[in-house]
Amino acid sequence: MIRPLARALAAAIALACAAPAARAAERYELWPELDVYVPLGERTRLFAAVAATRAEESYSNGAATQYQDVTAGVHLDVTLIPILRRELSQGDWQRGRYLWMRIGYRYGRSIGDTEQDGRFREKRGIFEITGRTLPLFADLEFVGRLRWDARDVDNQNSNRYRLRLQVERSLKLDGRAVVPFANAESFYDTRFDTWSRQRYQAGAEIEINRSWRVEPSLIRQNDSRSQPARVNALGLALKCFY
Repeated sequence: MIRPLARALAAAIALACAAPAARAAERYELWPELDVYVPLGERTRLFAAVAATRAEESYSNGAATQYQDVTAGVHLDVTLIPILRRELSQGDWQRGRYLWMRIGYRYGRSIGDTEQDGRFREKRGIFEITGRTLPLFADLEFVGRLRWDARDVDNQNSNRYRLRLQVERSLKLDGRAVVPFANAESFYDTRFDTWSRQRYQAGAEIEINRSWRVEPSLIRQNDSRSQPARVNALGLALKCFY
């Protein structure tokens, strides 16, 4: 029953673990994240997040330095009224809602060695709409997301448009909720007027208890306008639900 999902996960993991010939254009990173969700009402909730990127930067002279990018943000999630599937309006947010939107603001900057400090500073306004299907064949659900990032990077304004498609399936293992997933996302950057970035991710959200979940994942990112052009990352998100 879960063969289609297993194939999708295997494909995403293969992309994340692939070893290209040009090693100099590739980097390995750790992406830890803390997410906190606070309900405000039946149709709204507050979402706060702190995320980081930890990596080692190498130079042509053989030297290397550690650096870290840190981003923090706050968001408002609002359920949109279902038109054809009203029974989903009372569901449990992300996996029970048919259609919802998020409005938020994030601030990010680099920290680390003195020469790396100030590597970048970004202010970002976020607007996104997410929709999901009912469980289909093999109990798989498909989730689509459209996102607009209004960015101020080092005092230069630009827009980034993101399209993501995800497939997932909810399971129960030893009485705990486990949701394996795989997704693919494409980024359009107005600075370059092109779809410059593609990201592939596979992982699982695992219930620890009623309030906490952990989400490990493998991530592969290709970017034609960044150096390095390829990034392999281990994502580790800790989620708290009030």
